[in-house]
Amino acid sequence: MNPDEAIPLQAFGALLHSQNLGMVCRALNMYQVAAAYTQVSGGNPLEPMADEVRQVARGIVARPPADAGADVPAGFDHLSALNVLTTLAEPEDAELLAEVLESTSNDQIRAVASLAADTARRKTTGS
Repeated sequence: MNPDEAIPLQAFGALLHSQNLGMVCRALNMYQVAAAYTQVSGGNPLEPMADEVRQVARGIVARPPADAGADVPAGFDHLSALNVLTTLAEPEDAELLAEVLESTSNDQIRAVASLAADTARRKTTGS
């Protein structure tokens, strides 16, 4: 890694591992945007942190969704985490995603969890 890449990745890592859930979700959203730009830019500058991002997202989804706050809807953390898992989910995430699908009553969370589960399934079958 060259020095020009190290500082942005360190800053991203600090957000990703922040004690502030809103900052963590911002990092997850940043990763997903960077991944989407891959199609037009030729690469995701945050790709070296994909495994860490996936683990943080899994950790968020494994606990109950956050309550609504003054400026955030209920379950905003699960939406951010599941959104990034639509790209990063692996076959071993299928059980966790199935639990989310079974337990949530939130239509948005269910829809994004379904997309993430599809990603995990595609990687299992190779299609």
